[in-house]
Amino acid sequence: MRFFFFLLIILFNFQTNAKQSINIAVASNFIEPMKEIKRLFEEENLVELIIVKGSSSHLYAQIINRAPLDIFLSADQKTPKLLDENFIIPKTQFTYAIGKLVFWTSNQVSVQENFLNFFKKNKINILAIANPKFSPYGKASKEVLKNINVWEKLQKKIVLANNINQVVSFLYSRNADSGFISFSDKKKFQTRINKGLFLDIPEKLFTNIKQDAVLLSMGRKKKFSKIFLRFLRTTRVKSIIKEYGYKIEN
Repeated sequence: MRFFFFLLIILFNFQTNAKQSINIAVASNFIEPMKEIKRLFEEENLVELIIVKGSSSHLYAQIINRAPLDIFLSADQKTPKLLDENFIIPKTQFTYAIGKLVFWTSNQVSVQENFLNFFKKNKINILAIANPKFSPYGKASKEVLKNINVWEKLQKKIVLANNINQVVSFLYSRNADSGFISFSDKKKFQTRINKGLFLDIPEKLFTNIKQDAVLLSMGRKKKFSKIFLRFLRTTRVKSIIKEYGYKIEN
């Protein structure tokens, strides 16, 4: 009897100390800051964060097809709101970051070059943007091009990527000489390519890219899901997010 009692204690302790996991669907643009956030969270909690990345629309498709995902970090506000109460926990959606769009070109331009002047000179051969149908950053890119009246003129020069990360791949591989990427990719991009120039885009040319998080139904019973969402709103994590060029709502 005593042996059976001790066996139960051992089994209980094993289950208590066993490392748990939560599956987080993360929009492609947020992968770089997410790597740092994941490391910090795992250092402080006995849990593994499993990251599934992709465009917000592709992650949405996985969620409605019952993929085992616990949290959704979208690149917009609209996509999480398309999910009904069968897929999310109501009243858990909030804005974790506000994205920024930047423009990069490998064309020979001066460091003083102005974004608007660059397009007036029409130096682009191939322009990469994320697909506006699937990507909030692609939608913002299209909005910029429309607002400066070059969208129609550049149609034959535009190549569409599945998501913002693929735009970066097109630029790395030189399959495009210019492109719109997220500011969060700028730091990593600069360490891997030593030519070209970033041009700041006036923020009045595109709508704020508010990115929302939401707790999914499959994460309801996982305590670390709620703990992670609280962690995402801490001052320390907000500082990391800001370092990657995002803005934060107060």
